[in-house]
Amino acid sequence: MKKLFVLIALSFAFTVGGVNSQQANAASQPKSAFKNVKYISGYSYNKYSDIAVHAKNPKANAYIWNDTHTKKLYNLKNYPTYTWFKTATGSYRGNANWVQVTNFPTMNPKEGWVWKGYLKDGFNTKGYQILQKRYGQPKYAGGQYHVASGQKNVYLWDWSHTKVRANLKHYTNQTFSQRHSILVSHNGNQQWYYYTDVDTKKGTISGYVKASQMNKGRSKNYHGNVVVYPYDFDNTSDYLSYIKDNNHQKLAREIIKLFPNTPVDYQLSYYAAENYGIERDPGWDGDGFDPDPVKGYTDIVSFKPIANYLMNHRNESNAKKLAGVKKLLAKAGYPAAKRNNLSGYHLGIYIVNNVKTSQSVTDHSKLNWYGLIIGKPAS
Repeated sequence: MKKLFVLIALSFAFTVGGVNSQQANAASQPKSAFKNVKYISGYSYNKYSDIAVHAKNPKANAYIWNDTHTKKLYNLKNYPTYTWFKTATGSYRGNANWVQVTNFPTMNPKEGWVWKGYLKDGFNTKGYQILQKRYGQPKYAGGQYHVASGQKNVYLWDWSHTKVRANLKHYTNQTFSQRHSILVSHNGNQQWYYYTDVDTKKGTISGYVKASQMNKGRSKNYHGNVVVYPYDFDNTSDYLSYIKDNNHQKLAREIIKLFPNTPVDYQLSYYAAENYGIERDPGWDGDGFDPDPVKGYTDIVSFKPIANYLMNHRNESNAKKLAGVKKLLAKAGYPAAKRNNLSGYHLGIYIVNNVKTSQSVTDHSKLNWYGLIIGKPAS
């Protein structure tokens, strides 16, 4: 009972302390120097023409101030190609001609208060200007895309189109998805850009790429370090190209050689992964799969102990893993002689073998997924 009382007392003290701390933090926040603030609802719209402004004189000093008007945050003349967007109006020391602006209608923008007299309505005529931002699917978001050409530069830009974040011509083996789209004006021409992500050795990088430099559909350039999930292939031919060309399929290629007369089947490989496989993904906290009903095959033989073995020895060399696979096949009643004479069976195999992904950069673990079965196509 005494312990319970102490816990309740500590809990109460912590709660009261937390409330007091929050109140103290709120009280310590300096009050805004701007009064009669009215926020502009158009800021959240896809069309920015009604809230777009730019420096009236790009060569003159024109400062953007913080909320307390105690610090100059930015000077408009240092951003001669920027269009700014009005987010609110307000007054300072009785002067009602103050506008709150931002350069970037999303997270972590440049923003602050500037005297209205320094501004001119409309988009900047210089540089790259964002006319619209849209999220609607399927035209403006979602879908799969790949780089149209690996010979030309395909730059991934920041919002202001002043900094290159990546060159996508080095990632022709990746499939990209547009998170949203923006309409960009430059020298009188308008083009759509996709906001997308690219996985690099340093992690995931996001930015805007010109839509005309992307083709619809998934990339089928499997060379390199790309990982393609079991549900993303078109057919057996497509899947075999992945196994043949991908850097991470060396172990899969060696296991396939253990079944010289048993052709690889994509649909059976899908079942091997989803229904009988074992996965360890640094970016996924699920407890298991929801298996699909196996259709079109009979006499399924699952080599689940092999999948378990590979997972438990994922950090070992491929040579040691392959030796273990051979022993477990023999133990399961499938020595080399039997495998060489298998008739009528197809092979289902899906291997992701200790692969470092962009998620692994921060998680420090790697992607592993092992599945191996055989089965006969239903007549």
